[in-house]
Amino acid sequence: MRILTLVLLAPFTAEFLLGDQYLAGTPELGRQLGMFALYVAFYGAAALLIREAARRAGRGWPTILTLALAFGVFEEGLLTQTLFNPHYLGLDLLSFGHVPGLGIGGPWTLYVLTLHVVWSIGAPIAVAETLFGREPWLKKVGLSLWSVSLVVGAVATFAITYSFAPFVAPVAQLAGAALVVVALAVAAFRFRAPAWTSTPGRPWVAFALGLGASTAFQLVFRLMDSLPWLMVGLLLVIELATVFAVTRLRPPAFPLAAGALITYCWLGLKTASEAGSTAVFEQSALILVTVALLVVTVRRVRTPVSVLKVH
Repeated sequence: MRILTLVLLAPFTAEFLLGDQYLAGTPELGRQLGMFALYVAFYGAAALLIREAARRAGRGWPTILTLALAFGVFEEGLLTQTLFNPHYLGLDLLSFGHVPGLGIGGPWTLYVLTLHVVWSIGAPIAVAETLFGREPWLKKVGLSLWSVSLVVGAVATFAITYSFAPFVAPVAQLAGAALVVVALAVAAFRFRAPAWTSTPGRPWVAFALGLGASTAFQLVFRLMDSLPWLMVGLLLVIELATVFAVTRLRPPAFPLAAGALITYCWLGLKTASEAGSTAVFEQSALILVTVALLVVTVRRVRTPVSVLKVH
């Protein structure tokens, strides 16, 4: 149950709760269910293996989040290549805050990688571990099977992306992205798990911090589209201030994640409102599922939540 929870929650959050996917009728239902299976193989396996690698090595959240960043660079730099493709899905992602020497868009790079760290990987792991604990979950067979799943999901992600957005970045960019992935993966295991435990009795402070910081992050990205470098500066300030607040307050991990998930709820609903009534209905159902999961998690572990380690 714990493995299933994480491998389903990661793609659910990453692609559906954000409002990027809608079923919209019988023909779309089959395609979207197929896409969800792919996302389980890719996002789900990635979240599970990142958590497993960190916990088996006796590491904590700094390692998990650094590995999540490596995953983000892997997907966006080597598979979908949105970091380098100037016309991905017909969008102009790179001219806004373009960095000529690297061939990337500063705001988009910071934004999309943060999405992976916080929402694709971090928040699902926080929820799943709150429910089922931080000990290793997989045996050798499980590690092997989910590693194969990740490889299959990665190959399928590249192939599907290339089929509707045929683009391959220059070798120098791909090599640079690969080096960054390796460097982040190595650096992740240089962190030691902090010895301190979270401060009890502050779950609502943590929830407010998660909701406020993630909402501010999303609003800045959407409202400052004429000032790219001011946007980058503000996004970095929000991220650094959040890290500072977490180290000072030492809140539980789950309420932080819950706040971030609620931000995705309203953000996905806003996106759905622009896509029609069917999308709004479907997004509302996804929000209900999310809120129900958060409520169940709080009710099930009300006492343990206050003593979880944020490490």
